[in-house]
Amino acid sequence: MTLLLPTTANAVARLGEPEDFRSFAHQELAASSPWQGGICFNPSCGAAFRPRRSWQIYCCTACERTGTAELRKWGHRMALSALIWRMGKYEQHDAGIRDLTRAARRHVTHVQSAWLADRQARAAERGKS
Repeated sequence: MTLLLPTTANAVARLGEPEDFRSFAHQELAASSPWQGGICFNPSCGAAFRPRRSWQIYCCTACERTGTAELRKWGHRMALSALIWRMGKYEQHDAGIRDLTRAARRHVTHVQSAWLADRQARAAERGKS
């Protein structure tokens, strides 16, 4: 007896939401990651730990939650400007849209710089204690 395949077996794959950056840039991160294996990526912690999974970048659940909150905090600050930057990226005729797009790009860069400075300051504070 031959079993019938489920109706989705030959269906066209649906495109979902874009994957997260760690999935999207897996190869590049494997070659040159911004974190060090076995060192907590939370700049306030930085503890050495033994990863249970190859992809683990935080030493514990509390640091992972702190990292998620950090991404949310800074991501929300630049989400609208990133969207506006992308919406107007190829505008050629409307000077107002081009000006807005440049302001959005500057804002994204400003927030990224502030975020990096914040992480560096937290890491420096950890080093003092």
